[in-house]
Amino acid sequence: MRDACLRDLRGWIVVAPVELGRELIAAGAAQRRHARLMTHDLRSVPADVDPRVVALSATEEELLPAHQSAYRPEHPDYELSRDHAAIGKLLRGELVGPLLGASRMAVVDGRIAGAALLNLFPGAPPDAGPWLSELFRDPAVPGAGRALLRGALTAAAADDLPALGLVVTGGNPAGELYLDEGFRTVRDDISVTMPS
Repeated sequence: MRDACLRDLRGWIVVAPVELGRELIAAGAAQRRHARLMTHDLRSVPADVDPRVVALSATEEELLPAHQSAYRPEHPDYELSRDHAAIGKLLRGELVGPLLGASRMAVVDGRIAGAALLNLFPGAPPDAGPWLSELFRDPAVPGAGRALLRGALTAAAADDLPALGLVVTGGNPAGELYLDEGFRTVRDDISVTMPS
């Protein structure tokens, strides 16, 4: 498989199982992201929702301050977060798929402290389907991330969605939050850019 990728996929971005990804890196591919695909069966979700978590109604411009504060330089997704146009693309359904009504935002003391953006990623769970595309919170508001996640899970279940998927970067502390809140790991992948 390694040789076929090196021969046939020059210059492409490839998502591979961890072992193959490591072989490709050793052969000259550049690692992009080591990530874990996770899913949550929505038949069992939290019943209580923090009153600070409400339906998403904010614009891209209103979400950006909380998004920018969420990703510090030491965060494993810091570089990915620098694409400030991505929030607007997620809201407009241009990046992954249509925005879902189960998306939520946290409002604390009259300001947006974070958001959970859910999109409909074409395909079926666990590899696609309803998708948690972005979960972020201002670090000055501890607990808002968990509250947003619970609010999004509850709203997604109320909308009769079957499951909620996501991908979390290796080393991101949110991975433990997802496990605590009932997500299970489907697989680990490494994405690489193949040499030209």
